[in-house]
Amino acid sequence: MKIVYIDTNTLGHHVSYISALANTPGNEVVAILPEKVDALSCKQYKYETPDRKNNKRSFSQFRKWINEIYAFVEKENPDIVHILNGDFFYRYFGYGIKKFKKYKTVVTMHCLRDGFLNILSAKAIASSAHAVVLHSEYLKNRLSEYGRSNGVHIEYPNFRENNCDKDKAKEYFNLKPDIPVLGCIGETRHDKGLDILLDALNDVTEPFQLLVAGRPVHFDEAYITESTKKYAGNVHLLLKFLSEDELVFAMNASDIIVLPYRSVFNAASGPLGEGVALEKCIVGPSHGNLGDTVKKNHLGYTFNSEDKASLAATLNEVLKNNFEIDEKYNNYKNSLNVESFLKSYNDLYNNL
Repeated sequence: MKIVYIDTNTLGHHVSYISALANTPGNEVVAILPEKVDALSCKQYKYETPDRKNNKRSFSQFRKWINEIYAFVEKENPDIVHILNGDFFYRYFGYGIKKFKKYKTVVTMHCLRDGFLNILSAKAIASSAHAVVLHSEYLKNRLSEYGRSNGVHIEYPNFRENNCDKDKAKEYFNLKPDIPVLGCIGETRHDKGLDILLDALNDVTEPFQLLVAGRPVHFDEAYITESTKKYAGNVHLLLKFLSEDELVFAMNASDIIVLPYRSVFNAASGPLGEGVALEKCIVGPSHGNLGDTVKKNHLGYTFNSEDKASLAATLNEVLKNNFEIDEKYNNYKNSLNVESFLKSYNDLYNNL
């Protein structure tokens, strides 16, 4: 079959995701992207709509973008159109997706947002597609609660072969080998709650080291330095867009992956999946998809979302005890392989 993939981003995990799908043999693949991706061996179109990286684009710009990518799709006349970033359509309630409905249309949604208008938008997006892919059973069930039954659960895999020598990884960041490392990995966006973690650590009494690695967005080095004065000697920073090697080192250097995410975050977490692949203990919030995933699969510990006292108490408990991996943890780890991910997508395409 012939599949056209459409994405709105070519950074980080977006490239891994589309590369895995597009480079799978057996289908004819075309990609429509904001930039050319050298890792893709398929035919590519680069769209030129102004302000394509501006999430606050006007409706006229959005409509122009829809028309531009639709022209590429019409030219290719595929069997399936797969929109890889359905979240991008929240702002205008799924406008434009129905334009592709003469083809089998799949939309991958990475999150389901709270709030009346967001729920209306998610329902509109789902109604405009033949199938909606969600990366957990929790999110699929939630879409069903909205009255939309076309959700399909396909687990978000770990795309990266990310093992390296743990001692060398710790040495890379000047971390002591005998003190547990709390890893907060990824962009320092507001919804990821780095500030909540920094506050909580003022009340952590057990020995720890903190590694913050990722591109600074909302919280920069000055903010982090000011917020960590009490335990400044325990803090290690690499605030930049991480290369593949730097990300691998950061994940391996961490003993515990901390996800202090705010309650507005209700999506799959890349650091969670990569941490599980490396058999790390996960500390995450109790709400939504993240809380369900950690608790159901015995991945570690949860704390009350956005509650720094609860997070501090949880971290003290984690640091005092040895986390043990059980069968449920291993079953979840085994579900994160790319082969299962590709088979699930292939089954979905064939059943449309």
